[in-house]
Amino acid sequence: MELLSTNGIERLISNYRNYEINRRVYPLEKRKAKFTDLTNAWGELKTKLKSLESIVEGFKASDSDSVFNSKTAKVSNEDYLTATATNKAIRGTYSIQINQLAKYDSVIADQKTAADASGVQSGTLTFRVKSGDFDEVISIETTGLETYKELMEMISDAINEASNGDVTASVFAPVSGDITMTVTAGNSGKDNAITLSDVSGNALDTIGLNLTSRVISSNGSAGYLYAEDELNAKLEFNGLAVERSSNTIDDLINGVTLELKKKMETGVPLVNVTIDYDLEEIKSKVEEFISKFNEAYNYVKDNYNSTKEKRGIFTGNSNALTLKQSLANSVYQQVTGLGDGELSYLSEIGIDFDPESGLTLSSKSDLEDAIKSKPDQVVNLFASSDGVATRLYDLVDNYVKVDGVIAHITDSYDDTISYLSDKITYQNEKIDSGAEILRKKYEQLQIQLADLLAGQNYFSQLGGGTGLF
Repeated sequence: MELLSTNGIERLISNYRNYEINRRVYPLEKRKAKFTDLTNAWGELKTKLKSLESIVEGFKASDSDSVFNSKTAKVSNEDYLTATATNKAIRGTYSIQINQLAKYDSVIADQKTAADASGVQSGTLTFRVKSGDFDEVISIETTGLETYKELMEMISDAINEASNGDVTASVFAPVSGDITMTVTAGNSGKDNAITLSDVSGNALDTIGLNLTSRVISSNGSAGYLYAEDELNAKLEFNGLAVERSSNTIDDLINGVTLELKKKMETGVPLVNVTIDYDLEEIKSKVEEFISKFNEAYNYVKDNYNSTKEKRGIFTGNSNALTLKQSLANSVYQQVTGLGDGELSYLSEIGIDFDPESGLTLSSKSDLEDAIKSKPDQVVNLFASSDGVATRLYDLVDNYVKVDGVIAHITDSYDDTISYLSDKITYQNEKIDSGAEILRKKYEQLQIQLADLLAGQNYFSQLGGGTGLF
């Protein structure tokens, strides 16, 4: 009786479900989990390979983009200048004497009493402002009643609006109650010298800025702050006189930018700029290359090998085995196509390979010596047609590109996962259907049992006989 109770039926249905799920669904879920793990493993490997490909790209360049062409600039006295070098810089030492820094040309107006009437003409007044490529005729509208402060502010605002930073005008009070204004070039040097002149009316003349010659300002009178000959930077470069319009100079030493900071007084020793290989940067990149290679190589190796405790997820996978062997061959085998006696093994520049652990920078001194004494051979060892970086890049790209090996592998796994998901859904629906049929059968038996029990009670009341059960 308890078996066909409501609770009993639920237990029977539950047992049926568990049995059928273990028999028909669990094996499918186990297979699905395996292919899901494989997809995730290949995805993680792809991420590691793409990181390797990214760093290898700099090693397979044979021109100035090569990692091994990294340069650094050392300055003997950074109080006076600094220098930065790109890969295109040529090794060498250069001497520099800074005699003058470049300046921004600047013009100042007459110093006037701010509240006094300026006496400017009324109407549309125009004037010309020129500095470098900026050359504009600018206009203002006056009533003729403007004070010096109002007039200077009108001129200043008009210049700033028209120039877009090529020249900058500003009004200020040198002392309380007085007013003046300056016009300053947006770029330094003689090529950006300022010229100012009235075109119609007397707007500039009223404040002393209608300048027909380069007058130097003094004692509150209008004029230039610097002589034209003071605007350019002047230096001696390897004994030769040089002028530049800026204190940032990038055309004296190929691939090097100089930042002039201060004029050198008499008796200060020449500043030497030395361009050489940036060994620390190169070693850092080599170590990064080794790290990225080992991450990819050891991931494949560790997941292909099996132990008593754990079976590697790639074990028996021919694609993984081929990749592991190809990665090893790319860094271990001799580079072909090079000249007799040239560097052709990574071990010759202090980089060793162990099948169990991957690459190691075993001798930094060997690497430094090779870069200093045989830079072209080091580049060729990596970047030639059969170079280590060329091999690795081509190998890795074949696996990680959009239609590469890993894409095909994971697409196949995804199809299998989708098929198994559909089959799991189908089997669960079949089990649900079977459970519903079984429930109805048990419920029918429950009804029949209830009828039997009712009959038993009836006959018991009539004859006082014993029960059926």
